[in-house]
Amino acid sequence: MQDRQLSQSKIQIINEIKEKVLKIRESLGLNKALFDIVDVKIDNNILTIYTKNRSDKSTIIGPGGWVVGKLKEELKNFEIIKVEDITDYMLFKERVKLIKSLFRDDEVIQDICNYFLYNEIPKKKKDIICLIHCQYDLHTLNILNNIFNVKVIIYNFPALVPNKSKEKILNFLKQKNVNYEFLDLNLTKEEIKYLINKFPCGFLKDRIIESNLKGYIFTSCLDYKIFKYSNGIIINFFELFPMKMKKDEFYLNYCPLCIQSCKIKENKIKFIRKVVKDVYNGFKEPTDASEEIISIL
Repeated sequence: MQDRQLSQSKIQIINEIKEKVLKIRESLGLNKALFDIVDVKIDNNILTIYTKNRSDKSTIIGPGGWVVGKLKEELKNFEIIKVEDITDYMLFKERVKLIKSLFRDDEVIQDICNYFLYNEIPKKKKDIICLIHCQYDLHTLNILNNIFNVKVIIYNFPALVPNKSKEKILNFLKQKNVNYEFLDLNLTKEEIKYLINKFPCGFLKDRIIESNLKGYIFTSCLDYKIFKYSNGIIINFFELFPMKMKKDEFYLNYCPLCIQSCKIKENKIKFIRKVVKDVYNGFKEPTDASEEIISIL
């Protein structure tokens, strides 16, 4: 009975979305396009819409994200609306199953896998640390906060977290009622120059170790999926679990160190390779990646 009610509720939501998308496209002067919605998933304030193919996905998103942006305004119960090709979703689930089989003895990674596969939340949440500084870090936090007791660490250094990003981060943390702490990051002019010349993405690994952070630490500033050291494990969440992400109001720009670094020809190539790798791994859409490269370079 409960499954039937859930199925009926999903059908109603899907029909409502299809009706609104058609009206929004008409109001924007876009052509009337037929499209299918295979499934929807509601996770707190996140609505994920699954389409049959990429063409249907593009129809719902619209040029420049206008259609899905208007849809979010009308469906006021959701902070985030994601649109995914069901094929990408199925491939992601298979990847998660593989990760689950490879990390059988790691309870934290098992908890993440169970959340993605079965929407299962541990009865007793484990403590983890999440570093916030750039790009999709707030999205990582939003996921991890459902599964663990998260403490956020922010390195208080303007060349890593400028004031505009800091304000957005703090507003998000207060809204989510997440515990956080600032740590000083003391870099000399010579060290800053070295990082800019070398390309800084990944440099926080050594700082995390120097800060004596213990346990599980999640950061996007890591060149590996996982790095183990004497006091803990550092994980690049979206390297390990690459799901399609789209820029929204919670997106943080690349840090000033990276932007400055990309003025150097050799580092432009490193940046392009990094973004292309994200596309290849299924983390970013080709169009979004192209726009990202153009905006930084």
